[in-house]
Amino acid sequence: MNIDIAHIEAVLFAAAKPLTYDVLADIFESPKDDIILAVKELESYLVHQNRGIRIRISGMGVELVSAPEASEYIGQIRRKEDKLSNAAMETLALIAFKQPVTKAEVEEIRGVNSDKVLKQLLSRGLVSELGHKDSIGRPILYGTTDEFLRSVGVNSLADLHEEVTHQDDRVEGTSDMTMVTAVDTVDETEALTTNSQDVH
Repeated sequence: MNIDIAHIEAVLFAAAKPLTYDVLADIFESPKDDIILAVKELESYLVHQNRGIRIRISGMGVELVSAPEASEYIGQIRRKEDKLSNAAMETLALIAFKQPVTKAEVEEIRGVNSDKVLKQLLSRGLVSELGHKDSIGRPILYGTTDEFLRSVGVNSLADLHEEVTHQDDRVEGTSDMTMVTAVDTVDETEALTTNSQDVH
């Protein structure tokens, strides 16, 4: 079946959330392989036509997201939305780069109680419980979610690491820059904690 990529674009726009290839295959009554090829075609088309939207593929499925070139303007919207506190951003960055990590490990690096912040991140679906650490008390291990990746506009944790390494090229005021700043804070805090432990 010849799938019109415009129809896939319309479906993804209307869904406003990730759709799996299986769901798309059901919608278009087409083989999954045909859907994958059509999505790739749409992805290429949006880039070559310099459209303001892009295809993003994650563990949650396929979705439409804003083009990275528009991050400066998207940031204007996000700054007006309910934002996470600096403490939450710091904790989120720490979990993103140290996961899987326990609450005690988070608190050891931050130096403060993180109960409230963790509950906030869990309630927003940015962090989830990954299981239990094989140690005394079997504490819960935390990690970031696909929703977290969506919120910072990257496809994977590897992409986030790359974003941070190129932080000087980021546009100030974007959500990515906020995450970069939080990561810097985490790195500085962890360094101070390590140095303090070395002294003792």
